[in-house]
Amino acid sequence: MLSHLDQVLSVTMKSPCHPMRPARCPFHLSLLAILTAGGLLMSGCGSSEFKSAHKRAQAGEMQAQFDLSQMYMYGKGTKQSEVEARKWCEKAANQGLPAAMRIYGTMLRDAYGADHRNIAKAREWLAKAVAKGDTLAKAELDSTPEPGK
Repeated sequence: MLSHLDQVLSVTMKSPCHPMRPARCPFHLSLLAILTAGGLLMSGCGSSEFKSAHKRAQAGEMQAQFDLSQMYMYGKGTKQSEVEARKWCEKAANQGLPAAMRIYGTMLRDAYGADHRNIAKAREWLAKAVAKGDTLAKAELDSTPEPGK
């Protein structure tokens, strides 16, 4: 699926008004300005995958919350946001999704989406993920220092 910017540029590049210099076309500059001012180019509002995940996540679906966290983490279908990624990952972790527990634990350990690390809570979440059978969490737990060290 093309982003809004890709769609605008695709239309612009095919424009009969200035096929070689679309960036100078007043119509296309105005269209680009309107989309940018409205936040449409940066918000990823055109991503149906993001919209669907967001709706399901708000309804409390654990997997959708984790998927939304990953979308925010990597900027897939939306603007990248560490704070939003951490918020949605925490929600999925609190519902018991092992992968979310592991990722949330690493977020706490690495201060992802926050101003400080929380090693004690990171170890707690990683240990919960290990207990739930997440095989990758063991390595993360082993590489996370004991609090105060």
